[in-house]
Amino acid sequence: MPQQIGKKVGVNAAELVPWYSYDALKKVIWRHKENTYGIKRLNRSSPGHQMLVDFDTLPPHIQDCLGDPRKVDHILLKYYKEDGEAVRFYSTYQFENGETLDMKYQERYIVNASVLKAAILLNLARIDMRRSMKGNLKRKKDINGNTTVPSIGDALHNDVQSFNQALKAKFNIEHSLPASERHFKRVLNDFETQGYISLISDKHGNQNTRKVTDETLSLLQSLFAGRSKKPNATEVHREYKVFLNGYIEVINNASGEVYNPADFKKLSDTTVKKYMASWQSKIGTYAIRSGNRQTLMQQFKPHHSLDKPKYAGSIISIDDRQPPFKMADGKRVWFYNGIDLGSEAFTCWVHGSTKEGIILEFYRQLVRNYAQWGFSLPAELEAEASLNSSYVNSFLREGAMFEHVRIEANNARGKRIERYFRTLRYEIEKERDGWLARPFALSESNQPGADDMPALPYSTIVENALTDIETWNNQPHSVHTHLSRWQVFCKKQHPDLKPTNYAAILPYIGYKTQTSCNVGIIRLDRKEFLLGNNGKVSLGANLINLMKQVEGQKIDVYWLDDNQGAVFKALVYIDDQLICEALPKPTYNRAKIEQGPEDAAARTIMSAYVATIEGYGRRVKQSIEKVTVIDYRKAQFNDFVMPGLKKNETKKESGGIMPSLPADDYDLLPAQSFVRELKDRF
Repeated sequence: MPQQIGKKVGVNAAELVPWYSYDALKKVIWRHKENTYGIKRLNRSSPGHQMLVDFDTLPPHIQDCLGDPRKVDHILLKYYKEDGEAVRFYSTYQFENGETLDMKYQERYIVNASVLKAAILLNLARIDMRRSMKGNLKRKKDINGNTTVPSIGDALHNDVQSFNQALKAKFNIEHSLPASERHFKRVLNDFETQGYISLISDKHGNQNTRKVTDETLSLLQSLFAGRSKKPNATEVHREYKVFLNGYIEVINNASGEVYNPADFKKLSDTTVKKYMASWQSKIGTYAIRSGNRQTLMQQFKPHHSLDKPKYAGSIISIDDRQPPFKMADGKRVWFYNGIDLGSEAFTCWVHGSTKEGIILEFYRQLVRNYAQWGFSLPAELEAEASLNSSYVNSFLREGAMFEHVRIEANNARGKRIERYFRTLRYEIEKERDGWLARPFALSESNQPGADDMPALPYSTIVENALTDIETWNNQPHSVHTHLSRWQVFCKKQHPDLKPTNYAAILPYIGYKTQTSCNVGIIRLDRKEFLLGNNGKVSLGANLINLMKQVEGQKIDVYWLDDNQGAVFKALVYIDDQLICEALPKPTYNRAKIEQGPEDAAARTIMSAYVATIEGYGRRVKQSIEKVTVIDYRKAQFNDFVMPGLKKNETKKESGGIMPSLPADDYDLLPAQSFVRELKDRF
């Protein structure tokens, strides 16, 4: 009997004896082995395996006698085709927990759905045919009560069961629909009413079929990580066995529930180890047991992939570090650095023997540097939380010193500067004497050698570190290789950067001096300053408004010095209210022959400043009217007389009190001027 092998059909050599003897068959095959025609074999004979001949190479009359198993006629072939909707449904189907169907189940359900759809079409065609022939749709019986003609339902079940042979021969697939007529009808009915989902078995994801249920896994995790001690998986399995035998009790601290051993199944040591090592368990238990946050994040926290900024000034990344060199006391110098991520240039650096106060001095230096270079502060900051968290509600609020602020809590991967520190350490600093290797570095070349590293003075470590930063900034940029990092920083500043918001940062990072304003001049840092705003000395009405507020008043000045020690920005406050800016008083050379354009400009500003105040004084003076004041108040007592004082009787008489007049008579008094002539004033 010919048998199908993949897409080929093989015939046992013994079946060809009526036409060829075994020896004759071998000679025919040998004769045509190099030809494209003639009888061919599919395999060689071997112990336990007979030679098979390719059915398609046999003469047609032999093929007709043997029969081609691939040519199977079946009524369902007329309606059967692979259902594309079923393919889409089962290939994308997800259970509630997000899991999908295995490929073998997808194929099984696609074939079954396609066969059921063919069966439905066949059933409809038979119903239409019998109706057209006015046939009885019910089962027919003879006079003895025996069935003579099967009903449509019975015939459909028989056709589906016999259809597997045709599926196997034509498509090399088989369906797995129930052989029982009752069960088949139930499946067909569910498919017609519920659709594709009716074929998916309830056993998928059924907790009852699993040894380690969610409740069991929860208990194992609690035994593994829910206590102060840290057992391994073997110890957890041993304790779990003791629990099942009733020798120990396990109590839920939150709910007070006592776990019942009867609710749990026996598990092997291998099973417990497997589930303790699974991701779904480790992501929770290791978070409790691990004391190394960085290692935990590397194992379980996915990281973002971010594109490099195109402009300088877009974002600055800052962090502290200790250059890998030790001092004589075994300690290392602390640095706090900031790197512009667009240009890759270090733009700020401060150092100290400890971390105390280093962060505040870093931000002061950052403002000094950018002001000296004539650039606005960066738009965004990324920093670690340990030193910066205390300033998030003051100058590190968004919109104050930076437009955007991202504080990373113990997340080394969140700060790009960490990667640059590594390059600085291994590509530049490593060349210096005294470089300290990491004890557990992955690369052998970065591990400690046999020789002890010499100690260096503090000043040498600092000088070397600053020189290395200078070398770094002068190296080629990674993208714009024809420019250095520093050139990129200077030439590619972001065009939309906002001016530095000194009013929001100086009260927190600036120095505070209490002083006063006298005749429009403020004394600060042993120098004189004038009132102004937006970097310009105030004149005219603006100056007068400021003088009204600060002249003669006690004021607070928040200021910051530049890299040469001179005050470059100072703001004037009364209590907590910002009044104005204090600007250095312009000075110019006393000798006219030595005066240049700058002296002339300074003289012009100072003259206008003085003229504004003097002019306001004249206007106030001219606006004052002369008045005479008559005091009608009576002396209350005249009992005391100064001994020896001569009394002028005439004046005493003339100094009498004017008799009072009725209110209506005041208008009748003659007009009298109290303005004295110029000659009478002296």
